[in-house]
Amino acid sequence: MPHSAVVWVTVAEVQHSRARWTYTLTEDQPASLNDRTRRDRPIPTEKLCHSYTELFLWLNRYGCVPPPPDYFAPSYEEIDEGVDSIVRGVMRPH
Repeated sequence: MPHSAVVWVTVAEVQHSRARWTYTLTEDQPASLNDRTRRDRPIPTEKLCHSYTELFLWLNRYGCVPPPPDYFAPSYEEIDEGVDSIVRGVMRPH
């Protein structure tokens, strides 16, 4: 049966301008290597992206529909709490 895995995106330095944000991708529940297609390749462990554009390209390359940039922005509560990094999940259809 088809299932979805989650690609977790950790956004660091969210208390600074977006130009300083970095994005780290981590795959959750990767399919077995035998079940993978070309667009269903494993994401390199702890893949670091230095811009939203780079993140967009990596997510697209690995079969995810990249959310808009604002999806990765911290909430008002997260800003008030002073968090320096946040985590957002992106579904990876299989």
